Amino acid sequence: MGRRKKAFSLYVRRVIRPGKKTPVKVYYYRTYDERGRRTVGRSTGKETVPAAEEYCHKLQAAGQLVTGPQDAKAPESTIPTLAAWAATEHWWNWGECKYLRRQLNRSDESRPAVSRRYADDALRDFKHWILPYHGDKRLDEITPKDCEELLTAWQDKGLSRKSINNKASVYRIMLKEAERLGVISRTPWARVEGFKPTPHAKGILSMEEARILLNPATIGTIWDDNQLYHSASLLASVTGMRLGEILALRREDLFPDHVHVAGSWGKLGLQPTKTKRVDDIPIPRFVFDTILTWCAWEGYLFSFKLGERPANGNRCNDALTAAMENIGITAEERTRRVLSFHSWRAFANTYMRAAGISGEKVRQLTRHATAEMTEHYSAFRLEDFKDIAAAQEQLIAGIQMPTRVAR
Repeated sequence: MGRRKKAFSLYVRRVIRPGKKTPVKVYYYRTYDERGRRTVGRSTGKETVPAAEEYCHKLQAAGQLVTGPQDAKAPESTIPTLAAWAATEHWWNWGECKYLRRQLNRSDESRPAVSRRYADDALRDFKHWILPYHGDKRLDEITPKDCEELLTAWQDKGLSRKSINNKASVYRIMLKEAERLGVISRTPWARVEGFKPTPHAKGILSMEEARILLNPATIGTIWDDNQLYHSASLLASVTGMRLGEILALRREDLFPDHVHVAGSWGKLGLQPTKTKRVDDIPIPRFVFDTILTWCAWEGYLFSFKLGERPANGNRCNDALTAAMENIGITAEERTRRVLSFHSWRAFANTYMRAAGISGEKVRQLTRHATAEMTEHYSAFRLEDFKDIAAAQEQLIAGIQMPTRVAR
C-alpha cells in the first residue's frame, strides 16, 4: 500500500509587507486536487515553519483545507485552460491584449517595448503552434515535461532551432505573466532550456564585387539606370543600415555628414528600429551628394511617389538581385553564398573590422545589440586584409575607380 500524501506542503517566497521596503520570507502552502496534483499555493502569512504548520492544521480542523485525494472530492478548480485564459486576456491581439497594454504603458512612447509586427507574429505563432497542442490544458497542469515534448513536436515538424526558440519565447512570456499575476504558482518554462541556435553563414560580397556594383559609372548598365536602387545599396554598404531603416529615412534625416536613423519601414508601415534605438550614423559627403542628384522632394527619400511613401523593400532586393546577375553572380551562386540586400550589412561590418575599427565602434555604427552579434556578422578573409587599408572614405574612393564588368 502506497504512502499517503500529507494534506499540505509548504514552500517559502520573499514578499514585501505593506509599508516595508525590504522583503521577508513568508511560507505558502499547497494542497492536492482530485487527481493528486498540487494546487496553486496560498499564503499562510507566517514567517516560520512551525507557525505556518499550525496555521494549516487549524484550517484542516475547520474543514477549510483540502486534505488530499483520499478525502472527499475537491471543489471544481477555478484555474482556466490555456485557451480560456488567452481569450480572457486577449493575448497578442494588438489594441486589446492586456499584457501588451501594460508593456506599452510602462515604456517610453518614442521607444515602445513591443512593436505591432512582433505582436502579430506572436499571435500567429500562438494560434498555429501552441494553442492546438496545449489549448485544452489547465494552466496549473502544464508541466516541464509537456513543454519539452512540445519542443520535440515542433522539431519533428521540421522547424529550425531559431524558429523553435522564437515560438517557445511567446509561450514563456505568457506563462511567466500567469505566474506574476498569481494565476499559477510557477511557470513550467523556468525548468526548460532553449535550443542552441544553429549558426548560419551571413552572405558577403567581395571587395571587387562591391566596387563594381557601387561604382556610379555602372548605374546605366548594371542597375538599369535606376539611381534610387543604386543609392540604397551605396548607403547600406558604408553604414550597415538595414533596408527598413533606409526606406524610413526622410529628407529631414539626411545631412552632409550623417543620417538620422529613428525608424524602420516594413509591411506594417513605419515602426521603431529593430533595437528601438535612435542614432546619428556618419556618411561620406559623396553619399549625400549622390542621393541629392536624384532626390528633389520632401518626405521619404527612397520613394517613387515624390516622398509620399517609401519604395517597396522587395523591389529593392530584386533590383540588387538583378544587378548581381548582371555582374556574373548566378542564381545558384547567390543561393549558395546566401546573398541578399542584407549582405551589405555584413559587408560594412567586415570592412570596418578589417580596416582596424574597434568592435565597440563597429557596434555603434551597425547598432548590433551585443558583441556576439558583431562577431556573427564578421567574416574575416585574407583578401579583405590585402585590399582594405583605411575606412569609409577610402571605400568611396575605391568604388569610383574604373571597373570591368563580367556579363
